[in-house]
Amino acid sequence: MNIQMRNGYLAILVILFCGMLLVGCGHYDTGPAQGEGQGALVTLKEVLRLGDEATGDTILFGPIAQIAVNGHGDILVSEAARVSLVRAFGADGTFLSQVGGQGQGPGEYEDYVEGPVIGIEDSVYLWDSWTSRILIYDPENFSYVQSVHVAEEGLTTIDPLIGAIKDGWYMGIGLPTFLISDDGSLTVNDNRYTELIKVNRDGSYQKDPLGIIPDGEVIPFVQGPRAGFVGIPFARSPVLASGLDDMLYYGWNDAIEIMTVSTDGSARDTIRYEHEPVPITNAEMAEASHEEDPFRLQLLATHEPHKTKPAFQTFVVDEMSRIWIKLSGSEGATEAEWLVLNRESNAVGRTTLPVAVNLEAIRGGYAYGVHQGDGDAPMVVVYEIRE
Repeated sequence: MNIQMRNGYLAILVILFCGMLLVGCGHYDTGPAQGEGQGALVTLKEVLRLGDEATGDTILFGPIAQIAVNGHGDILVSEAARVSLVRAFGADGTFLSQVGGQGQGPGEYEDYVEGPVIGIEDSVYLWDSWTSRILIYDPENFSYVQSVHVAEEGLTTIDPLIGAIKDGWYMGIGLPTFLISDDGSLTVNDNRYTELIKVNRDGSYQKDPLGIIPDGEVIPFVQGPRAGFVGIPFARSPVLASGLDDMLYYGWNDAIEIMTVSTDGSARDTIRYEHEPVPITNAEMAEASHEEDPFRLQLLATHEPHKTKPAFQTFVVDEMSRIWIKLSGSEGATEAEWLVLNRESNAVGRTTLPVAVNLEAIRGGYAYGVHQGDGDAPMVVVYEIRE
């Protein structure tokens, strides 16, 4: 991994990224935020669980990194273990196949992979960051087909794989958090952001990004031979997605303000919605700030604490280009509210789900989520959408 300083061009970009993100440098619609109506109630009826030991499931999951769903309703699940494991299940939950695997052979990977994502005609893609390859698998039997190398030019690293589109993929590119100075020591990169790019089918990509977004809030440190992170309570972070309309969606979750951009950058817009910030209670802050290491406590004290929670936790885009947004809730809430916005920033639906559930795909009248937390084993949960 290349971990040195970026050239002067990118140093200028970091000064400009806030303006590009928030006001669009003249390309985005800067009209007022919308807040009309509350949206009709959407009912989600659970119809399937995968990985529930209590019901006798024989396949259990470790921490789930990502899920994806193809046009047949097959569910692909990747686990965030030291070495990734990606498996495919039928729409009824039947195990179908493993996708790739650990090793150095064709279609195999040695370490963690990003994905899966589903592309044109249901092809399956994984991103092997260690070798800078997009791995492509057959949509029917999930066997390996080929790989595409994406060169990390100069000083940058490429990550993550956001989504697949008709003629390529959306990905991110940027500098890592820790850099090597001229004397060989580690230093912290204080200008942490990701450029959002379109990668072509041959692995090439344009130098001009489609958008720029800050990296997630953390406090990185280098202390002698030690290097690491201190988590910030109620940190703000980017959320990235691509839709079946081939648009790229991205937002910084401090406010409900989601940017959209087409593959060539010619069509841009911003989806906004007014939302009352949720205050952080003293008890919540005390619990989130619990830290026993004096050094890490000292670093945490250098950051001005947030007074409100992020406006939202995550979002997913459905087949009608509507955005389902998981809102932050009040202290002690066991259910989270999901707000559904259309491209005109109007609320067209609302529903609630357990706090531990994050929706990750919506296709064919079903919503697919990951249930992870509350001490339960990680599970995949499928809901029938009734509007």
